[in-house]
Amino acid sequence: MNMIEGINNLYKVFLRSCFLVFYLTTCLFVFGQQGSATNTITLEPVILESTKLNTPRQTLSQALTVYDFTDRQPYHQQLSLQEYLRQVPGLFTLNANNYAQDLRLSIRGFGSRAAFGIRGVKLVVDGIPETTPDGQGQVDNLPLPLLERIEVLRGPASSLYGNASGGVLYMTTIDSLQGDPVRFATLFGSYGMQSYQAQQYIKNEKTKLLLFQTVLNTNGYREQSQLKQRQFNAKLSHQFSPTSKLLWQLNYTSSPEAGDPGGLTLAEAEANRRQARQRNVDYDTYEKIAQFKTGLQWKKELMSGAEWNSYGFYSARDFYGKLPFKTGGIVDLFRNYYGLGTSLKKTKTNHRWHMGAEWAAQGDQRDRYENLNGDQGLQTLSQLEQFSAAALFRMDEIAIGRAWIRTSLRLDRQQIGLDNTATKQEFISFNPGLGFYHPLGSIMGWFANISSSFETPTLSELSANPTGAPGFNESLEPAKAQNYELGWRLKKGGSQIEAVLFYIRSSNEILPYELEAFPGRSFYENAGATQRYGLELQWEFQWQQWDGEVAFTQASYQFDAGELSGNALPGLPQQQAQLRLRYSTTSQWVFQLEGQHAGRFYADNSNAVAIENYQVLQGQVVKTIPFSGGTFSLLGGINNLLNTAYFDNIRLNAFGKRYYEPAPTRNFYFGLRLGI
Repeated sequence: MNMIEGINNLYKVFLRSCFLVFYLTTCLFVFGQQGSATNTITLEPVILESTKLNTPRQTLSQALTVYDFTDRQPYHQQLSLQEYLRQVPGLFTLNANNYAQDLRLSIRGFGSRAAFGIRGVKLVVDGIPETTPDGQGQVDNLPLPLLERIEVLRGPASSLYGNASGGVLYMTTIDSLQGDPVRFATLFGSYGMQSYQAQQYIKNEKTKLLLFQTVLNTNGYREQSQLKQRQFNAKLSHQFSPTSKLLWQLNYTSSPEAGDPGGLTLAEAEANRRQARQRNVDYDTYEKIAQFKTGLQWKKELMSGAEWNSYGFYSARDFYGKLPFKTGGIVDLFRNYYGLGTSLKKTKTNHRWHMGAEWAAQGDQRDRYENLNGDQGLQTLSQLEQFSAAALFRMDEIAIGRAWIRTSLRLDRQQIGLDNTATKQEFISFNPGLGFYHPLGSIMGWFANISSSFETPTLSELSANPTGAPGFNESLEPAKAQNYELGWRLKKGGSQIEAVLFYIRSSNEILPYELEAFPGRSFYENAGATQRYGLELQWEFQWQQWDGEVAFTQASYQFDAGELSGNALPGLPQQQAQLRLRYSTTSQWVFQLEGQHAGRFYADNSNAVAIENYQVLQGQVVKTIPFSGGTFSLLGGINNLLNTAYFDNIRLNAFGKRYYEPAPTRNFYFGLRLGI
């Protein structure tokens, strides 16, 4: 695409954005007028943690979505993080039902390359990094029933979070139970789904402790897509003094069985959506994991009004998985991952600032064996893969009259090595950021932001050596991107609108491909430069007994160099629309409807295989019954209400055209919750 075409396309997007902003503003005015005549609702100011400066949402100079799940948890089936992210503009998820491969998530295209898990998007849980130093993220150990809040930074944020920060998911779990100190829940659903949960909250004058245990089993929609999982979570806080607090968290997850049904050809999927690929059955493909994670945080308020925050954490993950080929088709991996950080910040003045240092290290002992039709054969690879990262950062927000200017700087150094050898590959990256917010009257304002990201290949991507030899694929290079965005934000009564235009240039984009000799195994290559631009809109509203959200994304994600120039990046729809609508009655019935539209996208780099657009609806209902000793709730839901035949996952650039993993048809769940 040449520069003139790019400018013309951006102009078209700008015109669409002006029309849609005008339409949503009109809707907001109507709701605001009706609310003033009946029942006015005013949204409380939202203070953000993901920005590291306790920034009020209204004055933030970058695109962000934030959700509070305090009163929304009862509607969720709690099988996948996808359920909590359906209304985020610019964010696209796949693979919610292949529990061996985990959720695939992308923000403005970052993360779309992942063959499994999450790449290119930083995950943070309760202030502790969940993403490994090399950029890998899994959410199979995340205690979904405890999620209280998610902040989504929708764009590159390496000046805040370093490597693999094309976007950020900053998640907070509950640390107390309001009302009932003991809670039980059980859910049943289609395909043999069963979930049992227990929570207990203990507190005294200075200490709070929350304990959580869950058991989850499902047969899955497709053959060989079963899941068995057990989780235990503990979260403790102790107030040493009014100015000093210690936080401790522990998570243990055991999943002895998560099946992988594999990808199908289109003909196979049309013949029988529920079948597994025969080769996956023959090679008994599945994974089992056990993961332990613990972390400590200490927060101290100083006499100067600043706050000192230090943390340390350790995580161990034991993984065993079978893939549908012989040589190296069994992976036995043990990962140690640990780190610490310290920082000083001051946020209660017209000059908010935060500076600090972080360090983390990772060691993956990777052993591969022959897969002899499901039996373990000879060892084909054994290597210790190491990745370490150290960083210094500083960020400031300064008030200039009623406006705010934000600057951020971060210096990162990564080292990659094999088997404790002295020779290490080193990457050094310096990432600045600049943002500006200016109010336009009392209820609206505009903002601009320039940010960047860099993304090293992960250890699992480097170890996928297409030559078949031990060691790393040394031809892989880090991907880099520059992000520009211009936004407008309006807040009136119970409604808020955000409209954002973005433009991103990236180089050395990393994409997966497959080889005939290793069907089902992903390899990686740098695919050159890309160009991404688009419009994101979000409208959140509360009016009388109604509340909800509407989101819309119109974007272009294209290769911008080499033979693929002008082609769309695979796995990314150019258009998305989302809706959530909830109605609460005075008799404590709650009804909710959610809908998603995903536009057409491609399964391969050459754009020869198109995935057609689809629409999906979900419906939920909850009835709460208070009694003298606590509360009792009945809940139920329908997934894929329209019985749409769509695909839960598309395997990018899959060999033999086995791109397709069918999504479940219409299915149901119901449950009970008891608090005493």
